[in-house]
Amino acid sequence: MKKILLICISIIMCGSPVFAQSALDIMRRVDDRDDGNSLISRIRMTSYRYAVRDGKSVPAENPRVKVMDFIRKDYGPKEKDHKSITILLEPGRERGISFLQYDYEEVGRDTDQWMYLSALGKVKRIVSGNENEPKTGSFFGSEFNYEDMESYNLADYTYTILGDEIYRKKTCWVIEATPVTRKAVTSNYSRAIMWIDKERDLILKSDLFNRNGRKEKQILYGKIETIEGILVPRKVIVTNLLNQRRTVMAYETIALNRPVEEMFLTRRTLTDKGFRERKLKEYQNVSR
Repeated sequence: MKKILLICISIIMCGSPVFAQSALDIMRRVDDRDDGNSLISRIRMTSYRYAVRDGKSVPAENPRVKVMDFIRKDYGPKEKDHKSITILLEPGRERGISFLQYDYEEVGRDTDQWMYLSALGKVKRIVSGNENEPKTGSFFGSEFNYEDMESYNLADYTYTILGDEIYRKKTCWVIEATPVTRKAVTSNYSRAIMWIDKERDLILKSDLFNRNGRKEKQILYGKIETIEGILVPRKVIVTNLLNQRRTVMAYETIALNRPVEEMFLTRRTLTDKGFRERKLKEYQNVSR
């Protein structure tokens, strides 16, 4: 009987991947990785419809390009709360359109988001249709939706290790994240699969599945550089597989751990043009 039990245990151990750490442990390391307590950056965002020719994806139309400044500051004892603002600079007719966001570590507390439309002079709070629906609409006309812009909260998901793979010459964990009930009712996604660099605790790729279970988006994180001792992906590419559109977000300048005035990360910056432009010049001078 002991021999039979040993044989059964051996078959189970060999037939299933065995990992010494849990998926949650891995995700905690990803979440705790140093990304600086503030970020000041210039972003060039390019969006276009693509076509597949000779096995390669190529633009099928003239790309739409937007240039913006992004500024983030972390708060709280663990710096897990974030305030950020994104301000459009180009094209000129859209200058001043801005997006303000507050993320919270507190479980069950939703991200606050506001959009300022400079042509109308109005601030619009971004909310879902009701508490059982996801937010709709895209971020500045890109393939990022408003949920994609929110900070990832560990407690909103359960995690499973699916295995490990070599991706872009890096050994990666392949981890599935499934939203818990309270998150599932307000999320655009039913699950995500992530490729996480084992050595650097970085997400290199994510596949996002919609509420019908279809793979809708793929997000790639590339051009990873060390800036002031911190690993930073300087390019993020999101591809919408259902409508064949793509957005490339490239960080042209980056400054980390610089002072950011708290007043700048408020709705005053959305509506007060003089204050906004004056402070922007100060922050632009410190990024590279």
